[in-house]
This record gives sequence, C-alpha cells and structure tokens, in this order.
Amino acid sequence: MIGVYRASQIVIQRMAKVSMSRIIPDFTDVHCHILPGLDDGSQSMDETLEMLRIAEAEGIRRMIVTPHYKEGRRSADPDTILRRMEEVQRLLEDEGIDIRLYPGNEIYYTSELEEKLESGRILSMNYTEYLLVEFSPFEDYIYIRNAMDNIRSLGYTPILAHVERYECMLKDRKHVEEMRALGCMIQVNASSVTGENGSKVKRFVHKLLKLALVDFVGTDAHNTGRRKPALWKCAELLYKKYGAEYADALLTGNAEEILLS
Repeated sequence: MIGVYRASQIVIQRMAKVSMSRIIPDFTDVHCHILPGLDDGSQSMDETLEMLRIAEAEGIRRMIVTPHYKEGRRSADPDTILRRMEEVQRLLEDEGIDIRLYPGNEIYYTSELEEKLESGRILSMNYTEYLLVEFSPFEDYIYIRNAMDNIRSLGYTPILAHVERYECMLKDRKHVEEMRALGCMIQVNASSVTGENGSKVKRFVHKLLKLALVDFVGTDAHNTGRRKPALWKCAELLYKKYGAEYADALLTGNAEEILLS
C-alpha cells in the first residue's frame, strides 16, 4: 500500500530543489474527466484539447483518466475508454503537449461491484489494485464504511473520491480517520483546497491535510470553465502550508505506485 510520504529517489531529488519561488511543474492528476463524449466531462475533442493545454500550463504531466461508471447510466466500456484515450494521446503528441495518459474509472459503488470487476466492465487505476470509488453525497457513513471493507476483501485498495463531498465525513472528521485505518486512501479536489467550494469545505480539507489524512489531490476536471484541470494555485498553497515532502507526495509521489506498476 502506498505510504503518505512514499516518494522515489527522483521525487526526493526534486524535493530538494523546490522552493516557493520555483515549484517544478511535474504533477500527476489522479482524477479527471477529459476524454470526450464518455460522461459529463469533455463533450468534444476540441474541448479535450483545450483542457489538456490548460493542464500542461498548470504543471500537470501525467493524468489518470477516470470516466464515470454508474450502473443504469451511460457508461463507456473499457475498450471504448482505451480507444478514446489512445486517440487523445496521439493528439497530444501531434500538438506537442507534454502529458501522458493512463486508464481508469471513477466507480459509483453498488453491491454488484464484484461482478463488474470479474466481468471486466470496470477499469482499476492503470490496471493496478487501486480503485477510485464514489458515493452519493448524502450516503450513510455505515454504508460507505461497509463498502470500503468489501472492496478490501476483494483484494483491492479503495481510493475514496473527493471525500469532502460527503455530508457524513464533513460532520465527523473521525470517519475519515477510520476510513484510513481500514486501508482506504483519501482523495480531495484541488478546488476544495483553494476554497472554491466554500469556506466550510476548505476548513475541513485543511484539517485533514494538517493531520496528514489525505493521500491524493486531483482536479476532478470536467470542462474549461469552473471545473478546469487546475493544480498550480493548490500546489503553491500546499508547499507553503505543509512543506515540500507532503506536497510532493500529494501531487506526485503517492501516485507513483499506480503509474509504475
């Protein structure tokens, strides 16, 4: 399992170079919806290209593409995701945009998850044991806890997407602590770190960061507007408030086990 401060020798070397006046643009986005026409994210290749230009300017060099998978709604199958990802990767190369794409899904949890995994209808994060999982914002905590326990029993490590969206977590931070004790990893959105989702959410996220309860920061990008793939402002704040070691782990280091598997 990835440790909060896990970092390769390359990352450690990069940490020594980081200062607030010169953050090295080398981030990994573990949660984004940039593939065109597959979910409520990008709706065209032109929009995808503009999102990727924004991402590159924001210092993002690697992106795990995570189209929504939700039973009963339009959800792309893995072959479609991989074909679309390859199309976009070729476009990146043609346009000279320095970003590498990796496959995944943002999975809305249901009791049929095991069958979907066994039948190959859902993608894990870059074919690893890690699953990016989401729930209804108003889901009961016991349901989320039991779901995460079930995922662990299947041999996967769950990453709880945008933990700050769940009312049960906002009401009691100890629920997040329990999630991590169960072996669940925690992702927050960059926009929540910077306060774009309200002061209550910002305070909650920064309390989690202060206690080192967060494993990943992602953009959850859907478009070129309010939900664009922005990380730079968040990165500056993380380096300033929490130091280079933790900031590097959140923005790159903790994702390496997923990307290098």
